[in-house]
Amino acid sequence: KCLVGGGPATVDGFSGNYVKPALLAGTLDNVAAREEIFGPVAYLAKFSSEEEAVAMVNDTDYGLANSVWTKDADRAARVAESMVAGNSWINAHNVFAQGVPYGGVNKSGMGGGVLSLETLMDYYRSTSVVRPL
Repeated sequence: KCLVGGGPATVDGFSGNYVKPALLAGTLDNVAAREEIFGPVAYLAKFSSEEEAVAMVNDTDYGLANSVWTKDADRAARVAESMVAGNSWINAHNVFAQGVPYGGVNKSGMGGGVLSLETLMDYYRSTSVVRPL
């Protein structure tokens, strides 16, 4: 269910498939709740407890990024550390610091990501060659 926004958008001077920002809601079996959407789309889901919320987030094949929004700093840290994702933000989203790894887990990637030493290690492959003397 689209609560606000959505629909096709046009961008002057560019061709392609664009979507207007949208806020969606519904059941967790909805494709919008289960798949990664690389666009201005957010999905709302109801939960009754912190544990249920974390379980909902972790019940996916993906794990690129997520964010926790709350006034309770201890809860935010606890929840962010419990979610399976390459990146978790607290009261922010898509904020990048140089040198901090950015990358997904599960079908979203193998971790490491970009912006850090881990990036280089993703491309590095060591080989041991042993030769008797």
